[in-house]
Amino acid sequence: MTMRRKASGRFELPISAAEAIDYFTPEGERAWVPEWNPIYPTGDPSESSGTVFTTNAGGVDTVWVVHRVDRGGYSSAYSRITVGHHAGTVHVRCEDLGSGRCAVSVEYDMTLLPGSDPTELDAYDEPSFAGMMDEWATEVSRTLLA
Repeated sequence: MTMRRKASGRFELPISAAEAIDYFTPEGERAWVPEWNPIYPTGDPSESSGTVFTTNAGGVDTVWVVHRVDRGGYSSAYSRITVGHHAGTVHVRCEDLGSGRCAVSVEYDMTLLPGSDPTELDAYDEPSFAGMMDEWATEVSRTLLA
């Protein structure tokens, strides 16, 4: 049984890396992620290291901890804990490609939590993760056109 799964993917966007990183911050994901409504226990949105926020998707709560949002380096990193399911880290890096385009690289490293269904990690197998990257590219691009 797989207890830990690492996944990585990459997609391109028709904007610069400096613009793209905005879409991979706690508040920036509101623009393109359905049901994304981060709640901050301290009450104030923040990108500072150590900031905690929660989300709820499909009735499932997830706790996030900001490791870093580096706008100058076009990257962000988070811990993500979905109690009773899985926990791990998420890293996003945007890289300019020239001509107003960038590549977005995403890495997940997730561990199954005790008592959870092993299929919880199926979203991080190669075909499923590639599908998720396609969805991210489509949703962010759709937001850019709106």
